[in-house]
Amino acid sequence: MLQINPYDIDMLKNINEKRAWEIISVFLEHNPDMCICKSCILDLMAITLNSLPPCYHSEEHNISAARNKVSDEEIYRKMKEASIIVKSRPRHD
Repeated sequence: MLQINPYDIDMLKNINEKRAWEIISVFLEHNPDMCICKSCILDLMAITLNSLPPCYHSEEHNISAARNKVSDEEIYRKMKEASIIVKSRPRHD
């Protein structure tokens, strides 16, 4: 079998994604009207992350692309915008 990428991509982490998962609990505390079913939470995160620049970090060498790191406030604001979309078009039953 042809091996194109011999590197372990699990060593790359998107810092903005990690931070968004940390912020979501605070967001949900302040937005009790947000549905917390699996579909709505995953949609909320997908829309939020798609609106943020990626900021990948190599765990092996602790190198990060700090120029793409956004503030917690910006992540929260993007999450708020995403929640409006999810609430207007929920995909759950």
